[in-house]
Amino acid sequence: MQHRPPNQRRAAALIGAAALAAGLTGAGSPANAQTAEGLAAFATPGSRLEIDAPAALETVPSLVPDREDFAFLGEAGDLVWIAGTVDGRTFPTLDAREADTDVTVSLAKTEGPGDAWLYTFEGAGFADPLASTAGGESFTLLAGTTAPVVLAVDEPGRYTLELVAREDGAASGSVATGHAQAPASASTTYSLTAAEATTEEAANLAAGHDAAAGNAQAASSCEVVADGHVDIGPRFVDGEWTVQLRDDRQSESVWRDLADTVIHVPDAAVFPIPEGDFDFLGEPGEEIYMLPQVQAAGIVWPGWNTQDPGVIEAVPGSVDWNLAAVEGPGAFTLFLTGTFGGADVLFNSAEALPQTVSVPRNTHAHGNWTFSEAGVYRLTIEFTATTADGETVTDSAEIQLAVGDATDPDDACTGGTGGADTEGDQDDDRDGWLPTTGTGWLLWGLGAAVLAVVAGAVIMSATRKRRTAADGAAADQTGDADAV
Repeated sequence: MQHRPPNQRRAAALIGAAALAAGLTGAGSPANAQTAEGLAAFATPGSRLEIDAPAALETVPSLVPDREDFAFLGEAGDLVWIAGTVDGRTFPTLDAREADTDVTVSLAKTEGPGDAWLYTFEGAGFADPLASTAGGESFTLLAGTTAPVVLAVDEPGRYTLELVAREDGAASGSVATGHAQAPASASTTYSLTAAEATTEEAANLAAGHDAAAGNAQAASSCEVVADGHVDIGPRFVDGEWTVQLRDDRQSESVWRDLADTVIHVPDAAVFPIPEGDFDFLGEPGEEIYMLPQVQAAGIVWPGWNTQDPGVIEAVPGSVDWNLAAVEGPGAFTLFLTGTFGGADVLFNSAEALPQTVSVPRNTHAHGNWTFSEAGVYRLTIEFTATTADGETVTDSAEIQLAVGDATDPDDACTGGTGGADTEGDQDDDRDGWLPTTGTGWLLWGLGAAVLAVVAGAVIMSATRKRRTAADGAAADQTGDADAV
């Protein structure tokens, strides 16, 4: 990776972070990146510069990923402590929306056994250090913007850190006196304690094995997924073809058993049925619950995935995805929105089951998941394929969903061990765990959403086949690829 000079990198990173956080909220980032506690808010009433900030910060132990852009924090696998987030997934922001001038920010230490860093992300999610207690760097936060950042320390113990801000630019003249004024400055002090931890404890937190990791299940014995990106698909676990859910809500993806996972669909996912080719959903204007094809803030973004390395290596052809049964208070559909509108229905529980779509190997796609009523749903699915050796492999599982704010996810949970498997993701080049801020998610999410829509519409339309209990015969349907 080519690096620009530090000052240019810092400026580009903060401009990108501020613009994305301020202008693209909800376009492709998880909601938790938008609702995080603030690290500092800057305001410039009159000729003063003021900082509003918490006095104390919680910390979460974590591991430095095996990536060059995180080398400033230490060696891969080293322990670091992330401050300002109590769950490991929501992150603080620097807020200059009430500032009339750009603000130059630096970080100092008055007490503590190690060093501290502030960093953000640039480009396609590369970590970009902004300031540290070791180097004395400073950076500029543009007036009228916010920027998601990460604060980290590298040794256990008690810290007192000082964030110093100064109005950017040269001295200016006072309207009242005509005399030049030096740029205003202000500071705030944080206290934090990085508790002793082991690498195993940090790894368990990252995998969601500890309640302090901030997973969303509260009182549920299942892992509850209420927002962020997940995929459902097959993989080989100890040599056995297994259907699981890939959870991408943290930096290191984990595979979860569907029996131990509940997808929670909130009331925020209620949408009116549009006019046009959507009569299979109901009357136009009627409301349904929908997890859209393109990621939306505060709503889980489920897709399907045949990209596990073991699947790609062992299966030369496509994978059949079968919907065998639907249990729930209303109807379930899964459909694709075409490039020029319209709907390509993949599954519809109002029609006879089972139904099957053919998914090419090495495919990652998203669609619109709809539910006509609130309540608990269980979708019995099956993935089947033929290996290069001619062996037929198949596995079935239930997707458990709690639809509506009033539906208790515990009512949908049939398993409840909460187990997760981080092994098998060696292709991710993310051996450790550190938080991904709103910037990285926004940049990634926008590109992924476009790819998912286009790839899903082309691949699934071109290969879709339906089998129903009524006719038992497969009929290939070819989509209009020229329309894309």
